[in-house]
Amino acid sequence: MEITSLRWSANLLQRENSRNNNRIEKPEQQENRHGQIIFQVPETDESPVDFSAISPRDLRALALENYQAGKIDQETYITLSEELPHHAVDAQGQVIDLSQVTDETGFDFHDYYRNQLDIAMSLGDAHRADVLRSVMAFLEI
Repeated sequence: MEITSLRWSANLLQRENSRNNNRIEKPEQQENRHGQIIFQVPETDESPVDFSAISPRDLRALALENYQAGKIDQETYITLSEELPHHAVDAQGQVIDLSQVTDETGFDFHDYYRNQLDIAMSLGDAHRADVLRSVMAFLEI
C-alpha cells in the first residue's frame, strides 16, 4: 500500500471540494454556546404558481404532488386532474370554446374554476360547490 497515493487523492478531493464550494451557496454557520457549529440552510422563496396561465399538464402534476403530500383530498385532486371539456359555460351563461386548449397551452384555471363554482352555487349543487371551494382554496395558495 502506498501512502503517497492516499495523500494525493486527499489533495485532489480538497481541490474538488473547494471548486464545488465556490459554485454552491454555503449555508450560514453559527456557533452555539457549547462551541458546536450549527448549520442553517437559508429558506428559498418559491415563486407562487400562476394559475391564470398554467398548462393542464402542469396543473395535473402539481395536483398529484399535493395529493401525494396529503395537502389536498381525493375529490379535489380528481377535479383538478380531469380533462377540460370542449365547451363550457361561464357564470354569465356564455358558452366558452375550450377545444383549442392542449396539455401544453397556458390556460386560466383560476377563472374557469371560479365560474364553475358560481354555477354550482346558483344551481344549488352543494356537493359540487364544496369540491370547487376546495379547488379554489388550492388555487389561491
